[in-house]
Amino acid sequence: MKYQSILQRLEDEKKDEILSAKLYRYTGLMQAIEYFSQKLVFDQIIEAAFDFINELLLVNNSIVYVLEDNRYIAKKVKGFKDYIREIENTSKLETLATFYGNVLYEKDKIVKFFDLEMVSDMGINAIVPLIIEGKLYGFIMINGKDFADDDYIISESLMRLINTALENYSRYEDLAKVNKELDEKIFNLFAINQSSKVLLSELRINVLYDLSVELFSELTRSTVTGFVLYDERNGRYTLKGFKDVFYKIKDAFVSFCLNKNYKIDSNKVIIDLENPDDSKYFFNLFEDSEEQVKKLEAKYIVIIIKESEILGFVTLSDTVTGDEYSSGIFELIESLASSMYIALSNANLFKQVNEQKQIIQRKLDKLVSLNKLTKNISSSLRIDTLMEVAAKTLEISFNMQKGLLCLYDKESNEFSVSESIGLDGNLDKSIIPNDKWRRVFEGDCVYEIGQDKVAEYIGSEAAEKVGEAQGILIVPIYVDILEVELSGAIVIFKYDGLQLDNDENLITLETIAGHIAPVLKNLSVIQMQQRFMLPNFVELFKNELKDEVKAAMDYNINLSVIQVEDKRDFIFKGTSIIDSIKENFKKVYPFSYNNVFIIENEDENIEDRIRKCTGISDLKIRKMVLGKDFKNFASFFDLFR
Repeated sequence: MKYQSILQRLEDEKKDEILSAKLYRYTGLMQAIEYFSQKLVFDQIIEAAFDFINELLLVNNSIVYVLEDNRYIAKKVKGFKDYIREIENTSKLETLATFYGNVLYEKDKIVKFFDLEMVSDMGINAIVPLIIEGKLYGFIMINGKDFADDDYIISESLMRLINTALENYSRYEDLAKVNKELDEKIFNLFAINQSSKVLLSELRINVLYDLSVELFSELTRSTVTGFVLYDERNGRYTLKGFKDVFYKIKDAFVSFCLNKNYKIDSNKVIIDLENPDDSKYFFNLFEDSEEQVKKLEAKYIVIIIKESEILGFVTLSDTVTGDEYSSGIFELIESLASSMYIALSNANLFKQVNEQKQIIQRKLDKLVSLNKLTKNISSSLRIDTLMEVAAKTLEISFNMQKGLLCLYDKESNEFSVSESIGLDGNLDKSIIPNDKWRRVFEGDCVYEIGQDKVAEYIGSEAAEKVGEAQGILIVPIYVDILEVELSGAIVIFKYDGLQLDNDENLITLETIAGHIAPVLKNLSVIQMQQRFMLPNFVELFKNELKDEVKAAMDYNINLSVIQVEDKRDFIFKGTSIIDSIKENFKKVYPFSYNNVFIIENEDENIEDRIRKCTGISDLKIRKMVLGKDFKNFASFFDLFR
């Protein structure tokens, strides 16, 4: 039923003034119940409370005070011309809601809580407290009203209605706040979940630093965000990444260490730098940190603590929007920082695994190269081939940048350079050992660091030709049967990307030298025996000629056989002609000291070439051409019947 219709009905039915007043007031009370049952805000409740009390209690003078900043401020006034605009919140007033909590009518009760002089001057004879869950948030003062029984009922009912409405408002506000915090927590959990997935899926450390700062900046809306972590390499806390939304800070550098004498408080994670106690704690915790942190315009710092150790921290400046940070933001930062630390740990472990994998692969490659080298060494039939294979393997597979492979001649007491690496053949062909080489002759490796040490072993002239060097490392090649028999040495001046005293490479070189030594010894013995043994050049000539004739006929290639006879009469000629011919022709077959056969594809000016290389004019040279002088392999021998 509408308010106006009720009034109309009351007008129609009222028989006397007393009944009309009662019906009017109780109808107003019903309207108050209906109104205060709605969803209202604080200001609406206060304003309606003031109006209903004035209307239903028929008050001429009244004033409502509301608590603001620990003072009660006059908000609405009716009838009063002189009144107190602000009332101090005293300890007595704070107990009003707890120990009384009803409408105050008697003056002796009013002055227990309010100043007697003010009450007397303003003529206050009733006070309606405005209470929210046991705390006084305001009150309505009434002047000059004589209360009847109905007035008590109405005032008490209105007070309960108003206070119930205030409590409903307070609970709704609390519920809305909790709901907002819950929504924020749900969002933060979602953000943590998604961000953790992104962080944990990234294994590149530098990318993780940038990614973390981006996440911290976006989720907190901080103007300047910094991410500082402990760097184990230098034992300092270093800025790994930062972001300035407005690009005012172009570059920043932060590096400081922990004060070991200062105790870490594991519960003090959120640092408010505007709080003197917090800022004092943080700046005492980290040495020389105050000026550096100011560069990041830090307002808050979230410290990352794991097992009572500080791993790092995140700095936050003012927000882009100007809003204050909520507690949920700090929880979010802590959780993200933990995920970030796990992601960085994973990335570091992944990096270590890859590094170990690369090291193992390099070791495996070296073992494979060493295995191949030992096979090649064992299968070498000539000393020069042996040394060439060893030199190439050391250069390609074992990072030797500058070095020598030398053979030792005991009779002349000198080292002859068999192969050189990275020296372009500039070095002399022989090295005469001095007293520094004594340990080499005993079978020990010699290592000296520094370029100046090279000259002490190989002479200043040779050292100058070597040029830039890390030092000198000499690995002897020897066989130890009854005594050390030195066959040669591996000399290293410089490695590519490795130290000269690398233990692994030293063991490898000693292994290589150990494999070379017996093979070199055997080849030397064979070479010495070959000096006293003459090969069957006739059979060699026949086998080679047969293959050459077949190849020439199949591919239409020129082929000539040249016979050279030395016509000089004296007997002791040595092998000078044979040696000189061997140096200039590949396929040479000496049947005797004065009778030599040559197989040659290019026979142009052959006689002149032979006389020139031998330096002897008294030679008989006979040239036999395939297809002209003989038709096939068998017909060649008919020329000598």
